[in-house]
Amino acid sequence: MSNLKLNIALSCSALALAFSGFNVIQTKLATSPVATHVYQSPTQQPHYNATEYTQGTQISTDESEQVAKLMARINKLETRLQALSMEKSDLLSEQAPDEFESLIFSLIEKREQQKIDEMKAENPIYGFYEDLPEDYEMRIKTDPEYASQISNDLKQKILNNSLPAAERLAAMSQLQMNMFMLNRNELEQYDYQAVESILNMTHNMSDEKLRLQALELVSRTPIVDERLSQSFVKMLEQEPNDYVKSLAAEGLMSQYFQSGADPKQQQRIAQDLLSLYENASDPKVKAILKNLMGDERMLEELKRQSNG
Repeated sequence: MSNLKLNIALSCSALALAFSGFNVIQTKLATSPVATHVYQSPTQQPHYNATEYTQGTQISTDESEQVAKLMARINKLETRLQALSMEKSDLLSEQAPDEFESLIFSLIEKREQQKIDEMKAENPIYGFYEDLPEDYEMRIKTDPEYASQISNDLKQKILNNSLPAAERLAAMSQLQMNMFMLNRNELEQYDYQAVESILNMTHNMSDEKLRLQALELVSRTPIVDERLSQSFVKMLEQEPNDYVKSLAAEGLMSQYFQSGADPKQQQRIAQDLLSLYENASDPKVKAILKNLMGDERMLEELKRQSNG
């Protein structure tokens, strides 16, 4: 860029010098005695003597010399400009593509960051994924200390009531992802305390979208706990939002299937499902449960399980 500025400056200097020279010539010619005599009308021409003519001739000669000097300076500037252009043309041709390439990469990077920011704003609880290091999954799978430290940090975020809801939900989502990466159905840090913290947070959330995302996470938890089952029952009975009712029904059905290792707990959940199906005051609850069961065989199974 500095070479280009130098070339432009030299060009401007040459042009300025040329105009200056021509202005000087024009002014001197217009005011010289010779010019005065040339432009006067025949009736106004004076009778000048040989001395006057000699003086006019001398002035004309001086002006010609000045013009010649100015033209010589202009020619020198033009020659210098051409030499610089030839000398730096290769450098400029190399710089231009590099600068253009840098600009293109800068625009691409800016656009990618804009997309990431938009995605985070649209779905903040999964925005953490873009910030993870490239070797994150491999380290979670191969470095137990790293996986444990990350999971501990995530749980602390989940339990921290002073953090924004979106950040706590993102931590819960990442903790769940870690568990799936390790191909496990349970994780020490992913316990009822963490799930309860998210569930309690939904009671006072003003952002309905975040609230629904939080309940989606809770309804799909692999944690089996009687307290969680009762929370789902309460949502089915009291929640005015039909989608939340369906999430609660999914959560309760999931608790039933995952509690197979504990017959007593499975029996209690089966009794809760049957009671809601047969006695719920809201007919939508029965419709939601019927849709989840699929056919009469599931209903018959629940009846058998509830009777022990």
